Amino acid sequence: MSPASSSQSEEQQYLEKLKQLSKYIEPLRRMINKIDKNEDRKKDLSKMKSLLDILTDPSKRCPLKTLQKCEIALEKLKNDMAVPTPPPPPVPPTKQQYLCQPLLDAVLANIRSPVFNHSLYRTFMPAMAAIHGPPITAPVISSRKRKYEEDDRQTIPNVLQGEVARLNPKFLVNLDPSHCSNNGTVHLICKLDDKNLPNVPPLQLSVPADYPDQSPLWIKNPRQYAANPFLQSVYRYMTSKLLQLPDKHSVTALLNTWAQSIRQACLSAA
Repeated sequence: MSPASSSQSEEQQYLEKLKQLSKYIEPLRRMINKIDKNEDRKKDLSKMKSLLDILTDPSKRCPLKTLQKCEIALEKLKNDMAVPTPPPPPVPPTKQQYLCQPLLDAVLANIRSPVFNHSLYRTFMPAMAAIHGPPITAPVISSRKRKYEEDDRQTIPNVLQGEVARLNPKFLVNLDPSHCSNNGTVHLICKLDDKNLPNVPPLQLSVPADYPDQSPLWIKNPRQYAANPFLQSVYRYMTSKLLQLPDKHSVTALLNTWAQSIRQACLSAA
């Protein structure tokens, strides 16, 4: 092997060894900072600083054999450079040991463990559950039962559903969200969408549970129709025309009466 090849091979070995020893740089710095003010270890401090210079300063190059000796020295210092977790302070002995002292000693010995809380829970939770019983929680209502209750509240008679489906499209009928139909009564809110008639406040109806044996009721709200003379006129015509309906009338008849009252109020205002 030529001298140039030998020198190149040695250079590569040097760089590889230097890279391997780079893991000691930070622990070595911490060790130097730790003993920097210790007068008794000045000799060790000087050696450590020399080692650190060789690892970090490219100008402080040394022969490969010297670097290998550095590795041996660093291996010996390996345990000193690691900063162990300080043990818990010893419990001073007492003349009479407490009944729970072994348990306290075990807790102090393992209190820094990352799984300490999990171990406590696994050890003591069964006993605490046996003493105090399971946690108190609200009863859980099954989703099926809840669904049945909601269906009962929202049940609309088939007769009424069919009638609403057959209404003139200008009547927009929906359940009134401000009322709960839990006694069989259905509350409706009706809007009129007729391009030939002006907008008026919606009509609120109460349809009894035994409809059509009993007629629907108009839930009067005079304040809604007191805004201007035209609405006041609609309210008067509506009140008058309802008196002319038979005792037993349908939702359709009531809505048609409402539309007729609006139309008549328009004719009177013309």
